Amino acid sequence: MWGYQEHFRIHYEILTQSVFDTIGFEGKPKVFLVGLAMSDEDVQHEVCVEPETGRPDQGFFSSLPERVVEGIPKHPNQQMFYGDPVTTKEQPENIRRQVITEEVLALLASEDQRSGLRSFASLAAPVADHYVVTVIQIPQDSLAVHPVIRYRWMQEEAETNLLMECVRKILRQAEYETYRSWPDPGRTLGNDMQLEAEEIAVRAAKSLMRVPFIAGNAMNQGLFEPLEQVTKLMYEGQICRGRIILAAADDPNLDHVLRLSNPVPLRQVRWLRKLLQMATRETALISGYDTVYGLGSTSDISSEPYAIDVVDRHQWDLRRGRNVLMHMRAGRPALPKEPISNERLAENMTRIFENISEASIARAKNVMDILFQLGRGSMIVFADDAAEEAERLKSQGTQIVPAALNKELLERATSIDGTIIADPDCVCHAVGIILDGSANAECTPERGSRYNSAVRYVGDGSQGRMAMVLSEDGTLDIVPLLRKQVDRAEIERAVVDLEASDLESCHKVRNFLTKHRFYVLEDQCERINKALDRIENEPTEVGRIVLITERFAQNPNMNDSYFKQPKKGRR
Repeated sequence: MWGYQEHFRIHYEILTQSVFDTIGFEGKPKVFLVGLAMSDEDVQHEVCVEPETGRPDQGFFSSLPERVVEGIPKHPNQQMFYGDPVTTKEQPENIRRQVITEEVLALLASEDQRSGLRSFASLAAPVADHYVVTVIQIPQDSLAVHPVIRYRWMQEEAETNLLMECVRKILRQAEYETYRSWPDPGRTLGNDMQLEAEEIAVRAAKSLMRVPFIAGNAMNQGLFEPLEQVTKLMYEGQICRGRIILAAADDPNLDHVLRLSNPVPLRQVRWLRKLLQMATRETALISGYDTVYGLGSTSDISSEPYAIDVVDRHQWDLRRGRNVLMHMRAGRPALPKEPISNERLAENMTRIFENISEASIARAKNVMDILFQLGRGSMIVFADDAAEEAERLKSQGTQIVPAALNKELLERATSIDGTIIADPDCVCHAVGIILDGSANAECTPERGSRYNSAVRYVGDGSQGRMAMVLSEDGTLDIVPLLRKQVDRAEIERAVVDLEASDLESCHKVRNFLTKHRFYVLEDQCERINKALDRIENEPTEVGRIVLITERFAQNPNMNDSYFKQPKKGRR
């Protein structure tokens, strides 16, 4: 299609990964280009795909030209009439570009279902003799763990979340790049990828905060800027904390503690900060998109409203009920950490506590659910030596007669400072314990004292200890959360495949091994590095980009416990 198409595609694949890393999304993107010739004259191929190898290939899109020809006269925008002559003149070209993108996505729909991916595509843009569509594919299972916001826009159903907004910003930038860098997009691209990724993430967060969160009220001019400003402010030396419920002024489900006779505009941030000082999580500020109406709560039987939790200075969350949709920390957006599944919790506890029963794991899951319901910062340590530790640490807390953990006990014990200590069968031995332990490499100043205390005390789990840490903002951490077990044979197959690959065919298996770098053993590292040396030094045409992969070395923490083991019976 044009000389720098590979440079262009690789840049946007790396940029997409950088954005995902910035917001904390673990899925790995795939980026490719689909081109449709503007005319069947003077072109070698009517449909082009970059890269040429892999799936979907050129043949997959062979029906695209006919589908576009058939789709243009049927497109709904053919019925639109504009008073602006410039827009009217541009209408046929705009419809053609829209149809090309829609037909690319329509062809990918069945392939997405088969491969477990979800495809997003840019608006087709002219480059040289082709209309080019940039496609980003994301693993559906990674995408599905993050809740979406559903709303109506222009009489149609729509959905979004922070991840989707990031992908749309990247695709919009790719489309714009084809115009800005014409006729050779990809020849000159930005070098500071991390800064570019952070800027895209912030723009995505701003777009997310313009979604119509309030049913029946679609005019949201943007909540991002006033929230960022108000959460930076102190009030008489005190940090900002509280909740803002987004609701219409006449919502019948509101229960006002006080109602302002003159609503306060959100743009008056100092006044807003003063009002926020009265708010708690139970009694929140009630606000629309432009003004604050008062202070109160919503009915227990109403549908859960969208809300803003101000958790600390310059830190706030967008949430709906128990689902946190976005963290904002010091101006940087992030996805909430993926909640641990029942299966992952069971695997983790099975590996830490030898011969633990399924009944005990089920009780631990119930304990975790109760902590979420209580919604307050707290920590529980499960330990094989819980009885001995309760005795040893009794001067640093309160030792109790052993009692089964239940909601009432948890409600009382989490209302005071300190840690609850229980055994793997969920029998409590102490409350309010101040833990000890030595600092280690897993401690981080980015996290609070509760999390770092858990890291110091339980270590890597080898002593038969595991902690559940619930932060004030509702984020749950399992410490340690051991890496998932993988199939030993799957890693070996990937090494063999890389040894048989060349520069054209190595991308998929190289990416797999890079993602699973932790699990690669020493002898496999040597074979991988030898294969990479050969592949990266293959003769190639002038100007082609060759990605240099960081060489492999066995992780010192890797051992056989990270490989899937034959199943054992549980007591």
